[in-house]
Amino acid sequence: MRRWWIVLLAAFVAAGAAFLYSRQQPPTYQVSVRLMAIAEPPDYWLDLYAKNRLASYQDLIRNAGFVADALRRAGLDDDPGRVLGGLQLARNQDSNIVQIVVVDTDPERAARVANALADAFVVQATAENQRILQRFRDPLGQRVQGTVTIVKLDTPTAPSTPIGPRTKLNTAAGAVLGLVFGILVTFVVEYFEDVLRSARDTGRTLGLPIISEISLSRRRQSGSSVEGNMTKLVVVEEPLSAAAEAYRTLRAQITRQFSPDRPARLLLVCGIGRDATDSAHVAANLAAAFAVAGERVTLVEADLRHPLLHQLAADARVPGLAGWLDSATDDSPELLSTTVTGLQLLPPGTLPAGTNPADLFGRPRTGERLRALTDLADRTIVHAAPLPAYGDALSLAPLTDGVLLVVRSGVTPRSAAQEAKAQLERVGAPLLGVTLLTG
Repeated sequence: MRRWWIVLLAAFVAAGAAFLYSRQQPPTYQVSVRLMAIAEPPDYWLDLYAKNRLASYQDLIRNAGFVADALRRAGLDDDPGRVLGGLQLARNQDSNIVQIVVVDTDPERAARVANALADAFVVQATAENQRILQRFRDPLGQRVQGTVTIVKLDTPTAPSTPIGPRTKLNTAAGAVLGLVFGILVTFVVEYFEDVLRSARDTGRTLGLPIISEISLSRRRQSGSSVEGNMTKLVVVEEPLSAAAEAYRTLRAQITRQFSPDRPARLLLVCGIGRDATDSAHVAANLAAAFAVAGERVTLVEADLRHPLLHQLAADARVPGLAGWLDSATDDSPELLSTTVTGLQLLPPGTLPAGTNPADLFGRPRTGERLRALTDLADRTIVHAAPLPAYGDALSLAPLTDGVLLVVRSGVTPRSAAQEAKAQLERVGAPLLGVTLLTG
């Protein structure tokens, strides 16, 4: 998840909001009174009747008329609606006890209201039981002897310790909710974001095979080659690394796609977007992988806009590719040695004034000169400026044996990749597949 900061920010904001809200709330106090329904005389069926009556008792206590009458009897001028808002009832199904709970910002008022409700209910329940005894008789015509008596078990006083607001609990809950919200937002944003994320996503979008997946962190690159002073050749410098093994796999995959009698001698490596950092790294390490395998390789930097591969040579002050393509002579270009045995570099050179790279590559002699390069080595790998930002690769791609696209997971725009592929197909470029960089 690349946008982890959204998750942290959402958690921080939610926790802060919960903390500030809790601190602004007045303290609340809770007072509870227990009432018990007692069967007299003790009898199983009468006791069962008492338990069933508790449900109706709860509905009676919640009645606005009862609350108003209880407050009037106690001489309290509290608003019945406000009292009902802070009134809670609890009952244990296995006992004959119902609990009246009053929550208020004033502890004295909470105690007065709880006692008033309990006392009023005891009086009303007693009167109701007397009416039942007077009205109903048993099958023999005798008055019913058993009854249910309501007893008040507690006479609470004003509490000294508030139950709320629970600032710590609310802050923690806010942080958790913020984390959940941040994760959801991040996944939604990344789902609808116009970038390629996985090999499956890339293959489905472009309809091309993923030739290799290379774990190559951009943070790692920034401390070395491509964004520094030297393109790091992990194939040579870190031969046992996972990245080096991935490049050897890429070399093998490309070799298998062509028959031994018609190998891919001229390859084009092209990135997608506006940054050529990743494609330059792939081109350099793929060339090094072929060189390490014993081939004579020429690496051509055809990105004349923001060249990077010239850093592989100690001194790249030669006419280079631009000067060679612009020259009227048929002399071979001056190739530079690198630190890798068998790997030579044709640097970008200096573009003639007023010349666009796409126009230079579109000249008729470009194809002949690229083919001439293949006579100087077993394998020639050309690195071009990224598509679709620049059209240089469209002039070079049809002249090669295969084109390898470089995609960075979570960075390369999906729309740009689709447009780049469509452009290459329109010029008849032989597309090999995609190298997907992750990390």
